[in-house]
Amino acid sequence: MEMINLLTLIGAVMLGIITFFLKRTMDELKEVKDVAYTAKNDLNVLKNDYINKYEHLTEKFDTLCESVRDLTKEIKELNKELNKKKD
Repeated sequence: MEMINLLTLIGAVMLGIITFFLKRTMDELKEVKDVAYTAKNDLNVLKNDYINKYEHLTEKFDTLCESVRDLTKEIKELNKELNKKKD
């Protein structure tokens, strides 16, 4: 009978130790999961911000290109008028 009590005590202590480390591991896993979700959300925000900035810059470059084209046309017309006045 004493052997069974001793084995039960040893089993209970081992189960307690395993439970302790398993609890710590699960808590750390939960923290890692939270950090991963936060990082994923931050990354998505940065991606959206990058896409919006890229689109905005593209629009601005298109506008700049049109303005330069218009300015070039006007300069050519002014040069033509100046050349006519000189002649």
